[in-house]
Amino acid sequence: MKKVLISLLVSSAILSGCAGNTISDDNFSGFLSDYSILKTTADDKDTLGYVAPDINWQQYNSGMVDKVLIITPDGNQPTDAKLLLAIAEKYEQLIKEKLSQKFKMVDQAGPGTIRIQAAITSVFTSYDDLKGYQYIPIAAAVTGAARASGAEKKSVRVMTEVKLIDSVDGQLLAQAVDLKAGGKVQDENSGILLADITPILEQWSQRLTDLIVSLKKALKNK
Repeated sequence: MKKVLISLLVSSAILSGCAGNTISDDNFSGFLSDYSILKTTADDKDTLGYVAPDINWQQYNSGMVDKVLIITPDGNQPTDAKLLLAIAEKYEQLIKEKLSQKFKMVDQAGPGTIRIQAAITSVFTSYDDLKGYQYIPIAAAVTGAARASGAEKKSVRVMTEVKLIDSVDGQLLAQAVDLKAGGKVQDENSGILLADITPILEQWSQRLTDLIVSLKKALKNK
């Protein structure tokens, strides 16, 4: 039941646009070690992020990616286990693919290597015109029950938590929580497809790579 509450709180906080004042470790999945340092990002109101100060990003020229974890709340809308596994595998593949375009990819920790750890913490469907607090598994299901069947289509929504650490000493370099909407579910019986979620995973993977590249460039130009 605690994970249901976590999902309610985090989704409401992110989409309200005022999460910076209310974030605490109790409001999230527990994948990240400290949520109190997260702030709403300027370029995306649905993203909470943190970049550690005084990091020499120029030293990082390689990356390693852990297996993506699935941490879904108890009571979430039923999602096929095979689909969750496919999402995790696709997400890991895309992170590696995008990073490899800018960095050397390695399998072992070592100097100059960033270790990327990611988790999918919610997969559900909801209508697009809901209020912020309703973009959550339980509220979306309750609201949907009151609507005429077939009148509107729901969108798939996926949440991720990501952290970047130094592969040698484990120092936290950056972290983020993000909630995004994907494709429309054709009907209530069709279920969620990997194709509905893949564009979101691609976006996250590209943004992750772009972030590291931009931090390296910003330091170099100082």
